[in-house]
Formats: sequence, C-alpha cells, structure tokens
Amino acid sequence: MPHLLKLAQNLVGRDFVVGDIHFKTIELHKGLKALGFDQSVDRLIAVGDLIDRGLGMFDGLKLLGEPWFFTVKGNHEQMLIDAYRENPALPYSAHGARWWLTIDDDSKPMIIEKLESLPLVIELETAQGQVGVVHADVPAGLSWDDFTRDIDNPQFQDVALWGRERIKKHHRGGVPGAWRVCVGHTWIPHALRLGNVLALDVTGGGDGALAIYSVQDDTIYVDGVPVGLDQADRLGEQLVELEGSLTSLKTLVHASKLLESQIASREAEVRAKQISSAWLNMADEIAGMQQLVNALHGLSLLSGERRSAKLEELHGRYAGTPTGDLLIRLFDPTSAN
Repeated sequence: MPHLLKLAQNLVGRDFVVGDIHFKTIELHKGLKALGFDQSVDRLIAVGDLIDRGLGMFDGLKLLGEPWFFTVKGNHEQMLIDAYRENPALPYSAHGARWWLTIDDDSKPMIIEKLESLPLVIELETAQGQVGVVHADVPAGLSWDDFTRDIDNPQFQDVALWGRERIKKHHRGGVPGAWRVCVGHTWIPHALRLGNVLALDVTGGGDGALAIYSVQDDTIYVDGVPVGLDQADRLGEQLVELEGSLTSLKTLVHASKLLESQIASREAEVRAKQISSAWLNMADEIAGMQQLVNALHGLSLLSGERRSAKLEELHGRYAGTPTGDLLIRLFDPTSAN
C-alpha cells in the first residue's frame, strides 16, 4: 500500500490541518464550526492518532469514510494494528484503547484494514508551495523530497511515527523543500513553530480544544481564535523584512526618487514598530517563564509538607492556563502521558 498520498491544490475551498484528535470529535466539530468549515468544498487533514483516549469513538471512526477527511497514520493506529496482527484475540486496551474491547469481533478486521490503508505522509499542493503532513517528525537534516522519496525506509518510517527530538529540543532548522510541515504526536501546551514545522498536538488526548491550522490563512486557530506561533521565528522574519525595506530605501535615496523613498520609509517605519511590539510581547513571556523556572527551582529544593504546599501554590497561580496543565502532567502521577 502506498505510504504517500498527494492532494492536488484546492481551487474551490479551503484546507485545514488538525492536531491529534484522539476521538475528541465534539471538540473537533466545535473548532470546525467556528471556522465556518464547509464540507462541500473544504478539506480537513489530520496528523494521525485519530483513535484512543477520547469519548467519540463512533463519530471518530465515521470520519474515515468522509470524502472531505484525510489523515496520516499515527503511532496509536500502528500500535493497534501491530497488536491485532500479532494476536487477533488479544483483549488489547493499552494507551487509551479500551474502546477496542467494545468492538464486535466481526467488525475488527474491517477497521484494521482501514487503518492499515492510511498513508504515513500526506503532501498537499498549495499556492505557496508544498505542505507536508506527518504524524511525528521528519529525520533531522533531511529534505522533504528525500523524505517522501525514501519513505519505504524503515528508519524514516520510525521517525515519522515516533520521532520527538525536533520538538523536545526546539530545533529550528525546519525541513528544506516544503513550505510548511505539520506534525503532532508530542504534546505541547501551545501550538509551536520551529522553522517551517508546525507542531499541533496541544491536548495529547486530554482536556481542551484542538489546534486547527488554516493553510490559506497560514494561521493556527483554537476554537476559532487565532493563536500566535513561535515569537522568535516571527521576530526573525520581521527583521529580515525590515532589512529588505532598508536596503530598498537606500537604493531609492541614492537614485533621488523622493516619492518612492517616502513610501519605502513609511513601510520601514511600520515594520520597525511591528518588531518593537513583538519584542515587548516576547520580553513579557521571557519574564513570566523566568519566574516559573525560579519557582520550579525552589520547588526542587523542598521536600515533604513544604514541597506539597509550594506545589499547591503553583497549581493555584497557574490554574486554567496551559502552564497549569503542564504542572499537572509533570507532578500528578495519575495524569495521562
């Protein structure tokens, strides 16, 4: 079966890419409704891990038959496939797959065959360039063309399903040869941009709304609200744009083109203000992060009741925020991984 699915440019509607769904179909349809998703012309591409953990089993499986829905294979799909192929009678329920125990034995082969038919990679043609979708990652330093050409390589497949290094280590090199590459698999509290790679798994199958990337807008939304991407990358882009504006302005001034110079000067001024605003936002975020790091360092030095009290204080301070969710995942032994 082919591991690569190529989708032609959507000339009549829009394209969206969603992070790991994990049967969270109520949240999915809520997010799509907020974006005005039109099933007759729009398309939704998922980064894999459609199954497990969530409550919307039947609606989730139904998505596999929708003409507007496409998904790559995730590690959760692969784990279920492997367990079934090894022993069809095994009461498999690991990693949030208790739903599998409720499926009639006669229906299981059909579901497995459908999951096996999913591609490992989807390549979407757009006006801006190629948009790649893969569950986990692309091997570091590899171009998109080399990755898709050799996707039959078992090592490439392993990274496609399980890789985490890029996100865990914040590698910003990106993937050459693609305009954007969308991935999931590794849970993060905010959608993240590393070079041209967009990390979209903001729930890991837990509570919260899904991140949905609008290809045409080049914007990530949560419940219809745009969210910022990696501020450092955006600031870098703005600095490059400002440098280009200043170069253009110097050329126009040397050519004594007064009117054009005035226009270029205003453009450079606008970009300088955008950079100043972005830096102020980053400065606030850096200060807040430093405060959290200091608090965690202090927590590491405590034990017993003092540690519990400090941890309770942190939970209260960050309750209802992505940082609060992160603290729960880090320090609550009962939270899902």
